[in-house]
Amino acid sequence: MGRRVRASCEDAMTNETKKQERIRAVAGSVEGVGMQRYGLYRKAWDQIKAADQNGFYLEAITLIESLISDRLESRARYLTGENHGFQNLGRLLTRVRTTDRDPEFSEAYKAIAEWRDKRNGAMHELVKFEHGVSVTWDEKVKPLPSIVRQGRDALKAYDTLDKRDRRRAGRKTATDPHAFRG
Repeated sequence: MGRRVRASCEDAMTNETKKQERIRAVAGSVEGVGMQRYGLYRKAWDQIKAADQNGFYLEAITLIESLISDRLESRARYLTGENHGFQNLGRLLTRVRTTDRDPEFSEAYKAIAEWRDKRNGAMHELVKFEHGVSVTWDEKVKPLPSIVRQGRDALKAYDTLDKRDRRRAGRKTATDPHAFRG
């Protein structure tokens, strides 16, 4: 019995080490990374729109978070020159907020942080409720469409700033020309 527990713990530690070792693909490092990322962004954006139109709001929210996180990972690398790998949205926001000296981005980061809080409630507390409070499913899911819209708006606003900033430096983002249109 002790060997199984130890082996299980060792497997968990190995998996954690693998997570830490993952390196984010960067355009320019390997041929086609930028175009592959753009293609994934376009497909994800189309899926967000379809999920929203069909009432699959949690799917849309999840995809929006993936897009925002990937863009912030790119921004962190752009600002620091280091590949920080894959991080959760909270850590990414902390990293870019403490590193980014461009005041125009502070409002975009604030909008993403506000959306993140609503996203957390939608994703992690949909079936939870406080003692003494009675809620229905319809009441719990009612704010989901607005959370999708807020996330899309935050992503697009951030992307506009990021594109402009990189173009000033003679660079492009993986969202060029219009990954998030429509």
